[in-house]
Amino acid sequence: MKRNLVRKKVILFLLLALFIAITTQKPCTADSKSAGKKKSMDAKMKKVTGIDVSHFSGSVDWGKVKAAGYSFAFAKVTEGVDYKDPMFAVNWPAIKKAGLIRGIYHFYVTEDDPKEQANFFIGNVTLEKGDLAPVVDIEVIGKDSKPGFISRFQTFLNILEKHYDIKPIIYTDCGFWNANMNDKFGSYPIWLAEYDVESPKLPEGWTSYHLWQWEGDAKVPGVEKSADISVLNSKMEISTLLLK
Repeated sequence: MKRNLVRKKVILFLLLALFIAITTQKPCTADSKSAGKKKSMDAKMKKVTGIDVSHFSGSVDWGKVKAAGYSFAFAKVTEGVDYKDPMFAVNWPAIKKAGLIRGIYHFYVTEDDPKEQANFFIGNVTLEKGDLAPVVDIEVIGKDSKPGFISRFQTFLNILEKHYDIKPIIYTDCGFWNANMNDKFGSYPIWLAEYDVESPKLPEGWTSYHLWQWEGDAKVPGVEKSADISVLNSKMEISTLLLK
């Protein structure tokens, strides 16, 4: 009986903790500058659209991607401190040859050292004038992450900004960001992932988005498997995201 009572108390405590976590999480806000009626894929394609790929996308005929109306593309290059995407060496020069604006992204691992990650990322590709600012993808907190991962993330961003002389683009989603990060990163361009909505909800710290990934695992002409599709905020110029 005592054991059952203790078990009930533990369950009640866990439920209370979960309730507190849910009710105290900062809410995501709508981007008032971009709100409006839900747009069809055709309407979005009339804007500046692009895709992002990794080895999961398979082989890509970038000429067909360009012919389908896409303007830019991001290719995954690295993850953590020791993984390089096996398709990057093929995708990177091919994107440029096809006439698309190109960019790269790094999948950030919160357990790994930020300086090592930044140096690994920088060491695996050379960006040129006209390329998009480097992207850091942060969407999960590793179970073995030590306290202070937010300040370590800032260290990573600082190294990239100093090296490329441009603020890196942060890729994330509102729910993850508000649950784990803070509102001190609003000066960085943000690329938000959110599907089946009129416009993406904004994390704490931002008043507008720069890029919006509005469809994941989409069928794209020229892509063997699938790719994610993004659109540039219609209130912004893509030139603001390019290396000078």
